[in-house]
Amino acid sequence: MSRLYKRNRDLSQPLDRIELRVDKPDEGRFDRFLASRIRWRSRAGVQELIESGQASLNGETRKPATRVRAGDVVVVEVRRETAGEPPPEPAIRVLYEDEHLMALDKEAGVVVHPVGSYQEGTLLQALHRRAEGPELPKLAHRLDQHTSGVLLVAKRDEVRRAFSRMLEHGGVAKAYDALLLGRVEWNERTVDAPIGPVGDSRILMGVDAARGKPAHSVFACVERFAFATHASVRIATGRTHQIRVHAAWLGHPLAGDHLYGDGLPLEGFESFVLHARTVSFRHPVSGDALTVEAPLPDAFLHAVGKMRATS
Repeated sequence: MSRLYKRNRDLSQPLDRIELRVDKPDEGRFDRFLASRIRWRSRAGVQELIESGQASLNGETRKPATRVRAGDVVVVEVRRETAGEPPPEPAIRVLYEDEHLMALDKEAGVVVHPVGSYQEGTLLQALHRRAEGPELPKLAHRLDQHTSGVLLVAKRDEVRRAFSRMLEHGGVAKAYDALLLGRVEWNERTVDAPIGPVGDSRILMGVDAARGKPAHSVFACVERFAFATHASVRIATGRTHQIRVHAAWLGHPLAGDHLYGDGLPLEGFESFVLHARTVSFRHPVSGDALTVEAPLPDAFLHAVGKMRATS
C-alpha cells in the first residue's frame, strides 16, 4: 500500500496536502526525491511544483537541485480545478461481510483508492464516507482500475496485517477469468517467471529472471474461439500486472491490453478483460475456510457469446 494512503487514512475527502518525510536512503536532490514519491508527475512537472512554491522543503521554498537529508519534511499543496462535476461515487456491491472484513464485487473502470490524478470517485473513499466505527476500512489487497471482481477490505488494522502475512506466504488463493488474444493450443500451462520493472519505467513490468520477484500462475483453457480464448488463471502470488505479464509471455496477451497487447478494447470494455472470480483463504480471526465468488460481469458474458457465435 502506498505511503500516501497510510498517512492520509481518512479518504472521505480528496487529498489537499501531501507530507513526505525523507529517510536516509532517500538523500539527494530535492526534485529526484519528489519524483520518486509523486510518481504520476513527470520530472518537468515535479520541477514545476518546486519552482512555483507548491512543494516546500522544511516549510521553505527551495530550488530543485537542493539536497534533501534524512529527517527533512517535504510538503506538496495539491491544487485542482474547481470547474466541472466531481466523478460519481462508485457502487458498493457486497458479496460477504462480517464484523472483521468485507468482500466487494468491484466494477471494471473503478479506481480502488486515491492515486495520481484519481483523487475523487474511488471505492475506498466511498467506504470511508459510510464508515461508522472508530476505525476506517482498509484495503487488504488491490485490483487494477480495469479489473473487476472480488476485492477484500479489512475493517480493522490487525485484520489488514493478517491478510498481508497470508498474501506474502501464499495463504490467499485467487482465480481469475480472462479473455486472451489468439486460440491457444494447450489445455493448461504453468508459468513460473519472476516479474520486475522494465528499465526505469514506473508502470511497465516484465519477466526478469535476474532481478524479478517470484511469480507463479496457472492458465487453463475454458473455451477456444476463432481468434481468442477464455481462460481461467490461478495465482498465489500477487505481483504487479502478474497475469497480464505472464499472459503476454505465453504469447497470448489479454484482449484490449494497451501495455502488453494490441490495446484494442472489445465492445463493452474500456481496456483489458480480466475478472477476479474467486478468492479463497482462512478467515484471519475465526480460522474458517472461506471462498468468495463474484459472478462474471454481463459485458464479459456478452463478449463470450459473440465470440462463440462467430467461431
